[in-house]
Amino acid sequence: MKVLICKGESRLIAIHFEERKDCVNLFEQLAMYMNEFAVYGFGGKVQKNGEEMILLNYENEDVDFYESFHPFVASVLADYVMHTKEDEWLQDIVGSLFHVTDEEEKKQIVEIAHSILAGERNDIPSMKPHLDRKSFLYEAFANHLDPETSFYYEPFLAFRLQDYGEILIDCVELALDEYLMEQDFQNMIESYRQYIRKTPAGMPLLHIVHEEMFTFYDQHHRKLTPEEILFYLKQELVFEEDAALDEMVISPLVSMAPGHVYVYSDDPDHGVVLSIQAIFQERLTISPLRDGKRPT
Repeated sequence: MKVLICKGESRLIAIHFEERKDCVNLFEQLAMYMNEFAVYGFGGKVQKNGEEMILLNYENEDVDFYESFHPFVASVLADYVMHTKEDEWLQDIVGSLFHVTDEEEKKQIVEIAHSILAGERNDIPSMKPHLDRKSFLYEAFANHLDPETSFYYEPFLAFRLQDYGEILIDCVELALDEYLMEQDFQNMIESYRQYIRKTPAGMPLLHIVHEEMFTFYDQHHRKLTPEEILFYLKQELVFEEDAALDEMVISPLVSMAPGHVYVYSDDPDHGVVLSIQAIFQERLTISPLRDGKRPT
């Protein structure tokens, strides 16, 4: 991309592309925005010179270039790069830097990365300061769009967007960690499911009441003591390595291998409830909390 800002009555920005699709797509995006802003007296025009160049002309004498056209162009370019290059770069980072070759694994890791960048993973606070990555792109373009400045698109992306690239690398690293943890979790769920299928029931049934905590009750609706839970707990089935006994739910439950599990909860989509459902399947009944019986 070559940008020329000329002195005179008009300011001309010429954007040169090596990729035809970038020229066509960005022209359509700029034309759409220009048309929207025309009713407000924006004073800008856009033309396409062949399939390799876009010409932007700013002739508004009443509003300073740096107060209107400059931020407009920087914003559109930033938005265009984010929506056309981000997925490609994420996939490249996953493959080239983290050496993931399986296409399905790569796809899943990129999907997790997108969800992190979209702010949908609130459990990953280390990415929160970087979620507004458009501002990084905007600043990169805005800092370079000065009068009589020339630069080329591909080298610009390679050398001027390093901060943005670092954000994507950090994001992929977190996404890969999340993917591996999710894989470990799914493997754990499957191993527990197989254990329940092969192991004779340790008790006929078990009631679990979910309020702030998960509380275990036997078939007589008697609350199990920590000592009883510890008695049933099989260390080889423990995956909550750093959790206190009263915080464990899945490991003790699988260790007890009840014939049927009744869960009483007003939050059936809670992660632990969903895990119990995945493990026990047809041997599970979920009911509202009000249906849970308490010991007398």
